[in-house]
Amino acid sequence: MIKLSRLSCYTDVKEEQVWLLHKVLYGLKQASREWYLKLREQLKGLGFKRSDTDHRVFTKIIDRKLFIIAIYVDNFLLFSGRIDDIKAIKEELSKCFEIKDLREAK
Repeated sequence: MIKLSRLSCYTDVKEEQVWLLHKVLYGLKQASREWYLKLREQLKGLGFKRSDTDHRVFTKIIDRKLFIIAIYVDNFLLFSGRIDDIKAIKEELSKCFEIKDLREAK
């Protein structure tokens, strides 16, 4: 349960009213699950398949080459033999999510 205080600008709202949240708030237990479900749907829409053995790994075959996305919390590692494929996927993901490119993993 979340305790909300009435904002002073809402004078017509009674103190005992219950408010329904339409979006998951960052920091709630469900927030990471909701983010993962959104991410999974976006990757599915881009043609990726989730690994049966590790749900944090998604794969796709592009021009007979394997492309892998590994997820850790809210970070992605992109693996491909072709830099153009990585750039294209990053561009597609940036349409759905605010991303920051941290360059090559060390």
